Amino acid sequence: MTTPLPQHRPKIIDMHCHVHPPEIAKADPLWPNGDCPICIETLLDSHEKAGIDFAVATNSLHYLKGKSDAQCLEGLKRWHEYAAEIQSKYSDRIVCFAGTIPTGGDAFTREFERAITQLGLKGAFINSSHNGHYPDEDAARPFLKLCSDLDVPVMIHAPPSSFGESCMNMYRLISSVGRPMDESLAIARMIVRGVFEQLPNLKMIACHVGGGICEVLPRMDYCYELGDYCKFLGPYEPMMISKKPSDYARDQLYFDTASYSAPVIRLGIETVGVHKMVFGSDAPPLVPLLPRMQGLIESLNLPLEQTQAIFSGNAARLLKFPH
Repeated sequence: MTTPLPQHRPKIIDMHCHVHPPEIAKADPLWPNGDCPICIETLLDSHEKAGIDFAVATNSLHYLKGKSDAQCLEGLKRWHEYAAEIQSKYSDRIVCFAGTIPTGGDAFTREFERAITQLGLKGAFINSSHNGHYPDEDAARPFLKLCSDLDVPVMIHAPPSSFGESCMNMYRLISSVGRPMDESLAIARMIVRGVFEQLPNLKMIACHVGGGICEVLPRMDYCYELGDYCKFLGPYEPMMISKKPSDYARDQLYFDTASYSAPVIRLGIETVGVHKMVFGSDAPPLVPLLPRMQGLIESLNLPLEQTQAIFSGNAARLLKFPH
């Protein structure tokens, strides 16, 4: 099954917005009044009002937390069937990414492959951790190799929970601090554990400008460069990389802009280059913030060519849209 791509490059492509199957959205306990915005209708309506031409719809998969493997696999199959349905119905407005649990094993990898090769979904979406497991683990390598072989981008997103929750269970710190730090940790682990070294063609889109990875990459670099001199800080073994951590980030990471902070976006540009930044809003669910996002990119006062690259050109290249 193939889905036709737009015949021209949209002016704005939103790489970061979420949709759930309708029965999941309706039953979401976080929205007890049944007004969950994580649905295709809200995406299309809010994006039209904000002047967003096209979007990548992903399923946050947060409701799979704590579920059994069988329940998770069934949930993913349901998302893939629904995603294929809406991608076909709204082919002039959206494409969809398949979801998976990278460490889930063969059944999850086969289902992901089906979603890409048979249902026509356009990329992979994973959370930075699932029930305490991270995508640098050996069990995730077959999935990541498959993404590299299929030449589809992998979007890594903050999980529904994070390490150290007992210290952050107040003032929404799990969401504002814990989740982006978990995303940053996952990316850091993938770098030093040799994922990008082994899979140099893997393309990864890190949501939220990578959580906090831009700030810690310089520290990761000097831990690598100082070698045995820093053994008092702990071991750096087995050595699984052949260059600085920031080199892997620059070569293989893309960032989306869903930080709602101009200085953070500028730091992302300095880290990976303007050609690796893609527009992202995280709306749905953050629909009230969507009107700010376009103006924020324009406020950077970049050359027109670079602004257009962030709004759509870089994403169009990742999605293989026609020139």
